[in-house]
Amino acid sequence: MSNHLKLSFEIWPNMPWGRLEIAGPAWNSWGDKSLEWCIRQIASYGYEGFDVIYPKIQEILPHEYDDTVKKVRKAMDETGLAFSSIGCHTTFVTPRYFDRDAGIAKFKKAIDAASDMGAGTVVTLIGDGYYDPPLYNLMTRKEAWHQVVTATQEVADYARTKGIDVSIELIQGTLINNIDDMLKLFELVDRPNVYACVDVGTFYTTVKPRMPIKEAIRKLGDRIRVTHVKDEVGFPNIMQSQHVWFGAGFVDFREMAEALKEVNFQGYNSVEWEGFQTGGLYGVGDPSGVSMTDFDRVAEESKEYLEEFGWGKQG
Repeated sequence: MSNHLKLSFEIWPNMPWGRLEIAGPAWNSWGDKSLEWCIRQIASYGYEGFDVIYPKIQEILPHEYDDTVKKVRKAMDETGLAFSSIGCHTTFVTPRYFDRDAGIAKFKKAIDAASDMGAGTVVTLIGDGYYDPPLYNLMTRKEAWHQVVTATQEVADYARTKGIDVSIELIQGTLINNIDDMLKLFELVDRPNVYACVDVGTFYTTVKPRMPIKEAIRKLGDRIRVTHVKDEVGFPNIMQSQHVWFGAGFVDFREMAEALKEVNFQGYNSVEWEGFQTGGLYGVGDPSGVSMTDFDRVAEESKEYLEEFGWGKQG
């Protein structure tokens, strides 16, 4: 049984998902800072690792990319922080073949960046949904499953040539929205470098209604590669699910910490603050519509909160 859940912190750009209405043209206080600056700032708060949302890497101008890689590597060496993961939400399921082709190509570029910069895994949810958005109007469940499996196999095979793992995030609104379907995906994909990403908020809005949390974590066991640590309220779909400040939502952080320790989880647990994005009734941010954009406060206060419930270095 592990007694140490390593904490990392996720770096977000401004406007991470473009024009997507549920996220909006969101701003955060680190959004315009360089990756190197963010890594050093994260280290100053006592984290053990960092994660990067892929659009932050996409923002790097082509002629500055190689220099940025060197600066990221140097910051990692000097701070001792590990590069846990790149979050690259992309399209694997859609009736539009060109969107799917572009999504797979984008994910491969994220794998390239992970290899260049030293990240361990690239994470994606199974976009563009199926239940939400309701693509079942346009394609059968069998067709959607075929797309999920073949896309995951393709990117996993590519990632394996570069020593990178692929992590699929169980998330509401997608085909992979419960434990049984995550296990089914592992079986059908049949690749040793494909793992699960546990989104803690999603587990309480979407998994817990079907299965106790500790049972869910036990079933995934050593197939968990990374976790996203956040609090959340809402229903098991995307349009009515919001990210709230730690302690304001459904998540029992002590229970989840115990569950992860019981399966001896050794990966990184990424503080994933999405509450800076558009909120209100239809956004993913705070239901009030008022968001926390100060990432220095997020980095400091979320770590303090989580340590009270068994996360991070204890005593």
